[in-house]
Amino acid sequence: MKAISEVGSGSVLGLGLIFMVLGIMTTSLGFTTQSLAIARLQAQTDNAAIAAEDVLRGLAIGFPCETAEQIVNEFGGTLETCHKVNLDLYISVRSEVMGIVQRVRARATPG
Repeated sequence: MKAISEVGSGSVLGLGLIFMVLGIMTTSLGFTTQSLAIARLQAQTDNAAIAAEDVLRGLAIGFPCETAEQIVNEFGGTLETCHKVNLDLYISVRSEVMGIVQRVRARATPG
């Protein structure tokens, strides 16, 4: 019987390891991008809620929900809900990043 040559098997193993590392890096980059997008959306939603609360308290001119909607539209989100309970203002915002829908909520209260 003749022995099968093992020449080149290290190259195949090396290429397999390289592709595995590239796959892991690509997956982690996708998760990082989504995490950053959610954090950015939450910060912008918080800003919109604070601006709307300022209108509600009379510190700015306009209507609270219209102000929140204008701010949300400026950063590419969609205002889903906006309602006030006593002096508290609640908003819910929706955004789509890389085909994934993200939803965040914010609440602003005086003081």
